Amino acid sequence: MTTSGFNDLSENEPLQATAEQLLALIESFIELGVLVHDNQGTPQSHTALTHKTNQLISQLSGLTASPFTQQYPIPIDVISYIEGGRNPDIYTREFVEVTAKSNARLKGKMQGFQKLKEVLSDKLKDEFPRLKDGIDDVNRRTNLPNESNGN
Repeated sequence: MTTSGFNDLSENEPLQATAEQLLALIESFIELGVLVHDNQGTPQSHTALTHKTNQLISQLSGLTASPFTQQYPIPIDVISYIEGGRNPDIYTREFVEVTAKSNARLKGKMQGFQKLKEVLSDKLKDEFPRLKDGIDDVNRRTNLPNESNGN
């Protein structure tokens, strides 16, 4: 294995540790649910419930203090989405779809303005031939990076 392979592994360690913490937290929530469901009101079940609740609080504190969650905070929108009982993968898919639509709309606007610039510059050149050099200069300076300079 190359040195860069070791770097890749060390870069993923915080993510893997956080994933393990989340799995343990989920397991603890399941166990808490079982304890609550099977609670018989005895001192032993009360003690077990208190112990499990304290364990969950400790796990949540550890998760919020982990280097990964400090470096990459979770947006409030995602937390609210999950609290509403919805799947965060669906949130991600919807976010990507909205972003793609917004990008497509913005691209359309840019193309529309580009076409307007071309038509306007052609009409100005026809009406005011002595301004041709200035219009070409403006067109050259306002071309998009991926645009050809064929004006």
